[in-house]
Amino acid sequence: MVKYFSLMIFCLLSALLDGQVSLTKPFNEPVLGDVYSKQIYDSTGTVPKNSGSNQIWDFSAFTLKPNIEVSTYIAPSMAPNGSSYSGTSFVESFGQTYFYMKSSSSKYEIVGIQNPNFKLNFSNNNATQFVWPVAFGYSGNDAFSGTANANNMNGNVTGNITTTAAGSGTLILPGGDTISDVLQVKVSLNAVASFIFGTVKANLKAVDYTYYNALNKFPLLTVSYLDASGAYTATSAVIKIHSSPVALMDHSLEIAFDVLPNPANTNVNLKFDNVDHEYCSVELVDVMGRLMYADRAGNERVYSREIPVMELPNGLYILHLKVGEKRVSRKIIKG
Repeated sequence: MVKYFSLMIFCLLSALLDGQVSLTKPFNEPVLGDVYSKQIYDSTGTVPKNSGSNQIWDFSAFTLKPNIEVSTYIAPSMAPNGSSYSGTSFVESFGQTYFYMKSSSSKYEIVGIQNPNFKLNFSNNNATQFVWPVAFGYSGNDAFSGTANANNMNGNVTGNITTTAAGSGTLILPGGDTISDVLQVKVSLNAVASFIFGTVKANLKAVDYTYYNALNKFPLLTVSYLDASGAYTATSAVIKIHSSPVALMDHSLEIAFDVLPNPANTNVNLKFDNVDHEYCSVELVDVMGRLMYADRAGNERVYSREIPVMELPNGLYILHLKVGEKRVSRKIIKG
C-alpha cells in the first residue's frame, strides 16, 4: 500500500511539473459525500469543441442563466431502486436523474441510468467510462447491454460508450478568466432499447465534452448534448461551468517564495522577503476550495510561517499567498 501511494504521488507530481493534465483514480474519481455545483450558461455563436494539441476554447461571450445544477454522490441505498443496479459503488444524483457508478482499482463504470422517463440497467455488461489514468491521447471503447424500461414497457438495451482525450490547450471562461494546460475529454454514449419483441425502439445518444485542469477534481466546464428518439424523445444542449473551482495560478507576484518541503508530512515552511513591509495573508485550501489553514495578518520584513499539515488527509492542496493587492498560488502535496 505504501509503495502504491508513493508511486501515485510521484505520478501526480510529474504531471503537475511538466504542465500536462492526467486524470487519476485517487484525485479525480468521486467519493461518497462529494458535491459538485455547476452554473448553467447560454451559448453565443458556435460552441468550441475542437480537438488537437495547443487548442484555444473560447467561452468568454457566453451568458449566465439563473439555473444551477448540483451533483451529489450518495450511497446506492439512498437512490431509487438502488439494489437493482448490482455492483454499484455510489450514485451521482442531480435533479431527478441518477447515474449508478461502479469503482474498481482501474476502471470507472456506469452500471445504470435512471430518470422519470426511462431506466437503463447495464446488468449484463457495464459501460466502462474510464480506465485510469486518462491523459492526452487516451482512447477507449466498450460495449454494454442489459434491461430497459420506458413508457411502462420493459425491454433490452445494447450500445457502446467511447471516451477520448483528444484535446489539450487553453480554456477561456465567461468573464475572461484564462486557464492553460487544460485537457478536453469527450464521452459518447449510444444506446438502442428494444421493446415488444423489437417492434418498438428508443435510440439514445448522449455526448459530453469536459474540460479539466490539474487543480480541480471535477471539470471546469462541460458541454452536454442529448438526442433521444422513438419510445422516448428528448433533445437538449447544456453548458455547465464549475461554480467554485480552486483558484487559478497567478504569477503576477514576482518575489522569492520558498515552500518546503513539498511533498510534506508534518509541516510546510513558507518564507520570503517582504521588502516593502506590505500586509500579507496565507490560506491553504483543498481541491474542493475548503479552507484548511489561514493566517490573515503580518507585515514583517522577513515573512515566515510554519503551516501544520499532519492532520490533513493525503492529497493535493493549494497555498494562496497575498501580499498587498498581489496574489500567488502554489500546489502542495501532503503525503
